[in-house]
Amino acid sequence: MKKINLFFCFLFFSLYTFGQGTGIPGNFYLDFGATMWQDDKGLELETQSRSVSLSYMYELVLDKNGQFTFNPGVGYTADNYFMKNGVTIYNNGNNTLPVDAVSGDQRLRKSKFVGNYVDVPLEFRFRNHPGRNAFRFAVGAKLSVLVDSHTKVKYEDEYGNVRVSKDKGNLNMNVFKAGLVGRIGYGWINFFCYYGLTNTFESDKLLNTDGVAFTGTDRPITIGITVSNF
Repeated sequence: MKKINLFFCFLFFSLYTFGQGTGIPGNFYLDFGATMWQDDKGLELETQSRSVSLSYMYELVLDKNGQFTFNPGVGYTADNYFMKNGVTIYNNGNNTLPVDAVSGDQRLRKSKFVGNYVDVPLEFRFRNHPGRNAFRFAVGAKLSVLVDSHTKVKYEDEYGNVRVSKDKGNLNMNVFKAGLVGRIGYGWINFFCYYGLTNTFESDKLLNTDGVAFTGTDRPITIGITVSNF
């Protein structure tokens, strides 16, 4: 997974450099936000769950004053879901179910599962004038394809040594993800909200901590800050 992350960082740095060197009307974005499910009852998430995204969006001006633009792009997102109640998730061949993250005298530090996606963001934007120091508002959507998923458990063994266990098996996560995006801000910093329209896991594949079908809503909501090179 580290190799994939490095590849996308290199790709976005290259796009950013290319855009700056040729005057292409596009921008480089970093989103960092707190993420949650719309209803996690039955499989609760920690408040430290988070999402990080990198994207490059091309700017197409829609009016003669340069105030309205359409911005398609490409991106990469890592969703990190931290789990409560000392559990991790496991695919038993049919379903994804929560199991104890540690056993015996081991002491849990953190447990999470991660979904990594390639994104296609599409946004319509308004700014009060072209240029860096402008008020901006945007609405749009983000379409994503899952490229990797895994669980990660960090714990102390019975001797006090810190261990990390990682499982890259199939977690029955949805291959496709879609959501609505809104942004508002000034200059190079913006606030954003992502509202998921699709479930994180495949239908009827996720069980809750009681071993029955998950009855919550595993569609993500992410709220955070965007930093760009405006």
